[in-house]
Amino acid sequence: MTPMRWLYTVFWLFIGIVLLLQFHSYNNGLDKAQVAAGPRQQHFYFYPSHQTTSPVAPKKDNDDVQQVGTSVDMNTPSPGNFTYHVILRNKGTMKAVNVQVLVYPYRGSTMGNIDRGGAVQPIDDSNPLSQTSQSVTFPDLAPGESATRDAVFLSTPGYNPGENPQPQITFQIEKP
Repeated sequence: MTPMRWLYTVFWLFIGIVLLLQFHSYNNGLDKAQVAAGPRQQHFYFYPSHQTTSPVAPKKDNDDVQQVGTSVDMNTPSPGNFTYHVILRNKGTMKAVNVQVLVYPYRGSTMGNIDRGGAVQPIDDSNPLSQTSQSVTFPDLAPGESATRDAVFLSTPGYNPGENPQPQITFQIEKP
């Protein structure tokens, strides 16, 4: 072999060794970063949960805010969405302040459509869709007063919104 071919061979051998060392150090850096980051994420999509917490005063027997009705307007405010209306009433004897309700639009709902020849089946509470929720804030409610507030959700084909059974209502009693 001529000296020039030796030089080419040594040059490419040097380049190969440098690349192998670079790959090795890069992989070690990735391994250290993964160990520092903790366990790998197993799920790639989580249903939104807009839960807010507020301090809750202990309720007395005569202080009660109840959900008295719900209704749904499909394809509002835009196609692919629905507006969920919640009606609350203060059935207690004192003014309720900081009233919030956690709305689960798919709890107590069904999938399927009888009009299209399908069977209607209830959705299980462990279904991720039934865990979709949004917190809605209401104005202060005097005794006997009611109010309606709206929440907007994405509609899911084949699933009908439910009536939010067992609503989670939090409120405080205004001190006289």
